[in-house]
Amino acid sequence: VTHLVRLGRRRIGLITGPSSSLAAEDRKRGFLNALLERRVPVDEDLIIHGDFTENSSYEAMQRLLLHEPDAVFVASDTMALGALRALREAGKGVPSDVAVVGFDDLPQAATADPPLTTIRQPIQRTGALAVEMLIDILENGADPPRRIILPTELVIRDSCGSRLVG
Repeated sequence: VTHLVRLGRRRIGLITGPSSSLAAEDRKRGFLNALLERRVPVDEDLIIHGDFTENSSYEAMQRLLLHEPDAVFVASDTMALGALRALREAGKGVPSDVAVVGFDDLPQAATADPPLTTIRQPIQRTGALAVEMLIDILENGADPPRRIILPTELVIRDSCGSRLVG
C-alpha cells in the first residue's frame, strides 16, 4: 500500500479474505494502517471481502469497479488472479487504469498477465517455525499462546506500474 501511495495512487481498494481468518484480518489491518500513516482517506466502499478463492475475488473486483479504484491490494495471489481477470474483462488496463498488488508470491504471480507485484512471505521458514512451535506446545503446553510475525518483502513486477524499489 505504501508503494502504491508513492506511485500517486489514492483510491486504493482492498479485496481481503473472510473476517473469520486471522491472516485476512492482519492484512486488512496493515492496509488500513498504511493508508492512515500516509494520510490517505479510508473509503469503506473500497473494502470488499472474498474467501481466498479466485472466483470470490473476480466477483469482488466487479463490485469494486463500481467505486472507481485506481489501485487494489488483494490479500492473496490466488485472489489477485481473479481480480486481474475481472479487470481484463471490464476493459481496464493494468496498471494504467488500476494497479494491482497481491500477497504470497506464489509461482503463478510471476507468470500472470501482467506479472503480479506481490508481497513475498517466507513460506519455508513459516513451515519450519510451525513444526518447532507444535513440538514446543506438545512438550511444554499451550500456555502462554504464541504469535510470531515474520518479515515480508515487496516483489515489484509490472502490475503496479513501477519497477522502482519499494
